[in-house]
Amino acid sequence: MTSKRATPKALARRLAWLLFATAFIAFAYFHQGGGWNQNARFAMVRAIVEEAGFSIDSYLIYARAKLDPSTELRRIRLRNAEYAEDGRTNVLIWKNAQGQPFPVNSTLEGRIQAVDALAKVIDIRISEKASAAVSVTDATEITQFQTKLPFSALETGNVVKVQCALDEVGRAVAKKITLIEGKEARDIALVNLRAVAASGDVAYYGDHFHPNKAPGTSFIALPAYWLIYHLEKILGANPDEWWTPTLNAWLTSVFSAGLLSALGIVVVYRFALAFSGDRARESLMTALTFAFGTMFFPYATSFYEHNIIAVGLIASFYFLYRAKTASTSGHEVDSSPNTKAAVCIFLSGLCAGYAAITNYIIAVVVIFLGLYVFLAVRSKNGWLWFGLGLLGPFLLICVYNIACFGTPFTTNYRHQNPFFISGTNTFLGVFILPRWDVLLAILFSPFRGLFFSSPVLLIGLWGLVWLFRNKNFRAEAWLLIVALGFFVLFNISFNGWDGGDTAVPRYLGPAVPFLALPIVFGFIRFFKTSCALAIISIAIMLLTTAVDPEAPIGTRDIARILDRPLWQYNPLTEYELPIFLTKRAGPFMRKQEEQVLHYYGKELANRDMTPELRRTEVEKLRQFIEDSIAAGVPAPLVLTRIGQAASAQYSIDMSELPLLTGPISANFDGIYGGWSAHGEFGSPGSEQLRWNSFNFGEFLFPQSRWSLLPLLLGCGPVRMARF
Repeated sequence: MTSKRATPKALARRLAWLLFATAFIAFAYFHQGGGWNQNARFAMVRAIVEEAGFSIDSYLIYARAKLDPSTELRRIRLRNAEYAEDGRTNVLIWKNAQGQPFPVNSTLEGRIQAVDALAKVIDIRISEKASAAVSVTDATEITQFQTKLPFSALETGNVVKVQCALDEVGRAVAKKITLIEGKEARDIALVNLRAVAASGDVAYYGDHFHPNKAPGTSFIALPAYWLIYHLEKILGANPDEWWTPTLNAWLTSVFSAGLLSALGIVVVYRFALAFSGDRARESLMTALTFAFGTMFFPYATSFYEHNIIAVGLIASFYFLYRAKTASTSGHEVDSSPNTKAAVCIFLSGLCAGYAAITNYIIAVVVIFLGLYVFLAVRSKNGWLWFGLGLLGPFLLICVYNIACFGTPFTTNYRHQNPFFISGTNTFLGVFILPRWDVLLAILFSPFRGLFFSSPVLLIGLWGLVWLFRNKNFRAEAWLLIVALGFFVLFNISFNGWDGGDTAVPRYLGPAVPFLALPIVFGFIRFFKTSCALAIISIAIMLLTTAVDPEAPIGTRDIARILDRPLWQYNPLTEYELPIFLTKRAGPFMRKQEEQVLHYYGKELANRDMTPELRRTEVEKLRQFIEDSIAAGVPAPLVLTRIGQAASAQYSIDMSELPLLTGPISANFDGIYGGWSAHGEFGSPGSEQLRWNSFNFGEFLFPQSRWSLLPLLLGCGPVRMARF
């Protein structure tokens, strides 16, 4: 596409710098707090910089170092997924997808309390309150003093040590049973990893914990944290004092994911310029819309992988497009070697390769990019330069896998928390047949709809059609389409398709630039309509980013309504907006309250309580709930069903949703994770919970909407730009 309003190169460069500065300031403005995903990654960053190792054993569980008023934490060092406390051995357990507990280290030690010879199952008493049933197969090795024994040698009262594994349906199956003669069972306590650890997004192999994520996100943060850590070391700062890891997590995210995201905005701007024939206004509007009107905004302020992948892929595509234009004149291939094209193709491979070691499924998109090199770029030896670019990230991931898992040909997912594995009839434990109801949910529903949270991306669909109909961009359109299609297919085939605590379809995050780029044609053709949709999208994303990108509505137990379909949840109107306007998710908690009171009244009626007394008891519970919500402390808002149909029983559980207060920075999870509060430290309403997430303006206007004012004023230069 050519334009009569082509932009001089000098002006284009100035606008690119202005765009980068604006985006970086906005992305650096927010710290979104902790969570399983980012905590696991940051733990690995700390382990590499502070201990020169990959395992996160020393950065998974935190406890109080001293009593109030001290805010110092101490890290509990794990050995073989166990730790000692008060003379007792604490054995970490996790649960599979069926909710059955299982030791992380796959080792059970205790006294046999029952033997079922027919079913070949032994019941082991592990502690005073816990026991476990273990299946014995013909492959199970049973020994005592290195002598092999038959199953009949196992008797009630034997003290045994059992090495076991989970089968496909979640049962514990013994691999080796060792009888321990003349020894009492250890005094142990089973501790749920989820209750005490900073993250459950972990893998376990060879007696060590690792993140259950590809390492690319952590690797890219190493330079930033190395500088921060050593500077604080010179200043004498304690890396485990409460505020220090919180501050460090923010700065590390800013100078890794945030910085790279700002660079990605410039890439989209330059790509839009190339597509539109150097139309600066439309290209700048496209870049700004992508930056602040899509989920790219909240995830640029968080230590997640999505934006790193998105930038890597769109940069790879951009370099290939530049190589294509550099190696062709019209439609004729330049027969002489083209250094510029070779460099661009190499950089493309490097970016694509790094995206692939940030999430392994991106290898499929790398194949698409490779086909584009072969079919569209057609530069001499282009495939070779692309392969050389891929080589560096490939070797890096091989070294990492060898160091952590003993082989280059594996992934963290193979050893991950069984909570995430669905069991039978799945591929790799997490992929199922595509669900078309999920397709509607991730595209259009209030719960996770891409076009619901960013309606401006509908213009991107129109632009994609226009691009495809233009034969000069047919190859580029095909690449955009197949990449988008792959991410959608992946999302609707993934067992955890909803993404957990979020307000957007976050697994589509890496695909967003592929849909945002064609918006430039919408700004050319429908400028006012595109601007209107962009403003709506930016308002939604700013609200989400300012309040809490990790909305728990519909996914976390504390924020569910019994029997309510997922597609009916609306994080925007039931969580983000109410918190911003009223400081609490009031409408949603009222719906929870109504359901709890309804079933409580039915339960009292089943006890033959008189109507008058029943109303009195229900009113007492109502008042208690409302007082708890007003005080910002846990309240009985969660109704749980046990059993089915006529035999079903109901329980009312406490919810921490009242703790999530605004009007901004509502996430109270810390980077140090899920330890129990003692005294004032970490209790509801404490300074620690309040400042686990924050924005920069809160140093001037804490817990105030006015804290957003410096950000809005700082973005003024872009609004005042003239074209």
